[in-house]
Amino acid sequence: ELQGLREQLTQAEKLSVLGQVLSGVAHEINNPLAGIMGFSELLLKDNFVKEHPKIHEDLASILHEAVRCQKVVKGLTIFSRTHKPEKTNVSLNELIEQSLKLEASMLRTRNISLLLELDPGLPGTMADYYQLQQVFMNLVINAQQAMTEYKGRGRLTVRTRLRGSRIQAEVEDDGPGIPPENLRRIFDPFFTTKAPGKGTGLGLSLSYGIVSEHGGSLRVESPPG
Repeated sequence: ELQGLREQLTQAEKLSVLGQVLSGVAHEINNPLAGIMGFSELLLKDNFVKEHPKIHEDLASILHEAVRCQKVVKGLTIFSRTHKPEKTNVSLNELIEQSLKLEASMLRTRNISLLLELDPGLPGTMADYYQLQQVFMNLVINAQQAMTEYKGRGRLTVRTRLRGSRIQAEVEDDGPGIPPENLRRIFDPFFTTKAPGKGTGLGLSLSYGIVSEHGGSLRVESPPG
């Protein structure tokens, strides 16, 4: 238990230091990004560009990648702790159900069956609805991708329960699991096992930051097999 607490503290310290650096970096990157996006949008409306499909296509690619960079930078700002969660009284069960509705069609088309085990007596909790929704959607998408790549189908289980004075939520999949050598690294920013271009390595570290900001903890269990 002490070792687990030490690991949580180490992770929190890493995110704290990273946040101080990223706060300044994000500010410096946003200004030139805004220029790139602005001029790209103006050029895409230019008649000369419209008459040359290849140039139009290249400019559209520049704009698309700049927007992607902007989203990554925006996500990084959570580590700086400059934006505190806007908390309201939230039903975690309802939040999970709404989040899964957004992913329902994706799960169906990828042959993922869904099992919900939500405690009906779960009390409300003070939380930022959209930040926690981001956490659950990220966990669901990660699970779906792992199962699809592993065997083209799978079973996703999401459960909630009250443990003493704390609310516990679990997202479980029957994919390949996580190799032991990666277990200690999955919450590290920019660590990813996905192919280049398919993941930024920020999803789980952002989720870790969000849950920590809410006074909670995020942990992983992945026994062999």
